[in-house]
Amino acid sequence: MDLRPHHIGIIVSDLTRSVTFYKALGFTPGLVIPSEDGSRMITFMQLGEMQIELFWYAETPRRIERGEKALGFVHFALQTDDVEADLAELKAAGLVPEDVKVRDVPPRFKLAFIYDPDGVEIELMQEG
Repeated sequence: MDLRPHHIGIIVSDLTRSVTFYKALGFTPGLVIPSEDGSRMITFMQLGEMQIELFWYAETPRRIERGEKALGFVHFALQTDDVEADLAELKAAGLVPEDVKVRDVPPRFKLAFIYDPDGVEIELMQEG
């Protein structure tokens, strides 16, 4: 097999708001695919080798409530050299609540967990 990571798909409620949020994290917008009938818009965004595919639907999808230990997707992680500085920048931009803290996870990680506008968990990770 010759499998390689390509993208993560995320359903969003407000495409403009989500694109703005992910741009603040360093993603750049790429291919946009509108449906012919206007019922859906897909926007790919790239950060290094990582891509996310944002799906927007004219008819708002229902939110699925998940418990703490529900099976399935939990979060995706973005690595940084300075999680404290990046978190401070996101707080200053109003994209992350002030009460979000960096956690030390021995033996070698510093982590902060943030959420996109629709509640998708994103781990900011510093290793070293």
